[in-house]
Amino acid sequence: MPQLSEIELKKQISSGDFARLYFLYGSEKYLIRHYTALIRKKAIDPSFADFNFHQYDGKEIDFDEVAQPAEALPMMSDRTLILIKDFAADSLNADTSDKFLKLISDIPDTTVILISNPSTDVNMKSAKGKKILAEIDKAGCSVSFEHAGLNQLIKLVEKGAASRNCTVSQSNARYLLTLIGDDMTVIINELDKICAYKMEGEIGKEHIDAVVVKTVQARVFDLTKALTSGNCDLAMDILDTLIAMKEEPVNILGALITPYVDMYRAKVYSSGGFRAEDAGKDFNYRNKEFRLTNGARAASKYTIAQLRTFLDVLDDADRLLKSTSVNGRLVLEQTITKLFLVSNGEKL
Repeated sequence: MPQLSEIELKKQISSGDFARLYFLYGSEKYLIRHYTALIRKKAIDPSFADFNFHQYDGKEIDFDEVAQPAEALPMMSDRTLILIKDFAADSLNADTSDKFLKLISDIPDTTVILISNPSTDVNMKSAKGKKILAEIDKAGCSVSFEHAGLNQLIKLVEKGAASRNCTVSQSNARYLLTLIGDDMTVIINELDKICAYKMEGEIGKEHIDAVVVKTVQARVFDLTKALTSGNCDLAMDILDTLIAMKEEPVNILGALITPYVDMYRAKVYSSGGFRAEDAGKDFNYRNKEFRLTNGARAASKYTIAQLRTFLDVLDDADRLLKSTSVNGRLVLEQTITKLFLVSNGEKL
């Protein structure tokens, strides 16, 4: 059976026509947890779950042990459900791989094996991953859950606010997402806090700012914005806040590199007669094309030579942080100063 889409999985669960094997993976952990819980709820009678539900830790699994309940008939129910959580299917040794493939090759009609990765990232595009995934899809089906695009997330925020007796405009929903990112678990948690604070009515930017804790990426975006607008003092203040929050300098720098790479790519493509968003096809910006739109806007005031110098400055800082025991804060302060100077047309 080929890979299922989320809609196809939802239809299977609703109809009760379950496959014998499900493999749920991807970057959107909220949806993995959601569908794991839904399959568990729908696949077996909760009255007899003590007899027909078996859960295993995928990090320490013994497939010889799993085989026994997998082959047994369910007690006073239609199915047995085997749940295996956080199973690194992309990095199995030969013995574990053989036992796993043997288990899934002959699953009884009365058994559903659900492999769920709510905490583990697996690379099913690697050579090992592709091989295992092909066998999984022969025996049952796999579903990859990736982060949703911006428009989908805006709708999620709008719908979530409405279900909590609040409303939010598209622009404020977009603003919220720039602060907290695209992880659905974080979005729902922050929306809970905002709506509890507002209680009812229209959610404004002031309500979001009063409640939401910005991600490192959002704060670094503010830092970059301060630099590109010529406000070095504000950029240093934001750095002080990040350091006070105990953020690792290497993580701060990593987040700082991203918008400058976006700016460079957008500028090069625009200069070559293409749209900035066209870079998304070559550099895997799926569902994140807005970064290139933002990058093009920010890059419009710079030459390609300046943008290359920005990247050289950031590369030097990255090497320093990763290869020496220098003071991380000092490296970041020097880097911000250099970026500011280049931004103002100075030569380094």
